[in-house]
Amino acid sequence: MFRLPFLRSVLLCALLSGAACAQTYVDLSFSNNVQPALEMYPNNSTLGPYYTSGLNLDFAGAGNYNGSSVDVRVSVIGLTDGESSSFRPTSTYQWVGWIPDYNSVNNSDDLGVYYRHDGNLLQPSGGVAWTMSFYEGGSNFTNPLTLPGVRFLVYDHDGEPLQHESIRAFGDDGLVGYQLANGSNISAHQEGDEWRFNSGGLGLSETGPEGGMILYYQNTQSIRFDQFATTFFGLPSAQSGVFQAWDGNLNLIGGNTSGFGPLVSVPEPSAPMLAAIAMLGLVLRRRR
Repeated sequence: MFRLPFLRSVLLCALLSGAACAQTYVDLSFSNNVQPALEMYPNNSTLGPYYTSGLNLDFAGAGNYNGSSVDVRVSVIGLTDGESSSFRPTSTYQWVGWIPDYNSVNNSDDLGVYYRHDGNLLQPSGGVAWTMSFYEGGSNFTNPLTLPGVRFLVYDHDGEPLQHESIRAFGDDGLVGYQLANGSNISAHQEGDEWRFNSGGLGLSETGPEGGMILYYQNTQSIRFDQFATTFFGLPSAQSGVFQAWDGNLNLIGGNTSGFGPLVSVPEPSAPMLAAIAMLGLVLRRRR
């Protein structure tokens, strides 16, 4: 017979969004890029060193689901004003490029994403929007594929003293939860069906999880990310670049999330749902 604490946890999983109870995640590797990355040292940084400034980059056999391979395409879809997800035709923020197989020295085959501010303070805020889409392996990126679950450790999400950085994620893409790295000082803000993650730390590791967060998605075919920043007068041009990395299989932390805070469900439970959970607790206590 089931014990009541076990029963309560099962019922709580049913009441909540399911992020904490999801068991099926498709691990993704960003090492087998189709288009070559032959450019070196993005924005004259030491990152990479190899990258590609193309707007699209494909990965063949990035994962496996139901015994078949999964292909992934990442695509820049536009420039944004940062303060909203609206697109703008021109921007003081520029696309730099993708860094495939990033951080492989630490056994983490990740995707680096790089953009920069051009020094024009007439538009202090802005950034780039891009998507990650999934396809049936071997279909030449023509047959879209819905995955039951994916999760990303997004790291090096910090900032500069004169440049604040943010990442925007979208509930419509299947976002169901997140965890913030302990000590990262990343803050999360709900803006309707969008979630804005503001960086908090300075000078955090470019290859470690200290400035990171884990984003959880379910039943998703394509995911949009907005990376944007606000740059203030006096920022040296050498620090104009903005970079974050996406770890699609949690290899960087060996799958161990103990260095992260509690899972936050997205969207957070509504008032009626919280009332139902509270009532559930009362019922189970009465039956003990």
